[in-house]
Amino acid sequence: MIARRICLLTVIFCLLQACSTAPSVPLSDSTLQNWRQYQLEAGRINSWNLHGRAAVFVDDDVHNIGLRWRRTGEEFVIVLEAPFGQGVVRLESSRETSYPIKLSLSDGRVVYAEDAESALLDAIGIPIPVSGLESWIRGLAMKEMPFSHEINGDGRLKSLAQNDWHINYLDYFDRGGSAAGLPRKMYLKHDRLALKVVIEHWQKPLTEVDNNELFPGFK
Repeated sequence: MIARRICLLTVIFCLLQACSTAPSVPLSDSTLQNWRQYQLEAGRINSWNLHGRAAVFVDDDVHNIGLRWRRTGEEFVIVLEAPFGQGVVRLESSRETSYPIKLSLSDGRVVYAEDAESALLDAIGIPIPVSGLESWIRGLAMKEMPFSHEINGDGRLKSLAQNDWHINYLDYFDRGGSAAGLPRKMYLKHDRLALKVVIEHWQKPLTEVDNNELFPGFK
């Protein structure tokens, strides 16, 4: 009886090993071509006007925020609207050579920093990966950094692992609309921090960034 059980367990183990090591189905030539074309098109996008929302999960806490992100070349303005206990957080590029990032809080406090992640960590205690999101939100990996990825049947990212973050792409806009097939829903995970981002509107801005016109409530 014992011998039969050992034999059965051995067979089950071998079957599980076979399943876990089964080769993945290779991508078709058309899928690979679509992926190469998507990278070229999305890589040309360096200006956008984005509206959306996000849920930020930190351990057992959940924060729901509104997201507005306008970028033109190297200049950008990001506004995160509540809660965080801060009301509104505004992050923007600064022309101060020593501190290229400026963060403003609705209570009047201003923080200057060398990078966006440090500014957000100091202000709200949450290291949102802005530098990574500049690429990930377009469905691309960050340049000159190692990564692993999985492509879906349409030739766009299904998942991405880079810089200790794991990103799952849950949905894309239709290719024919103004968003040109860009990501619509994403789930990002890093240690105890997770983000679910839903983009409601993509638009290419027609003019240079004007902070006062874009967000008149800030001075």
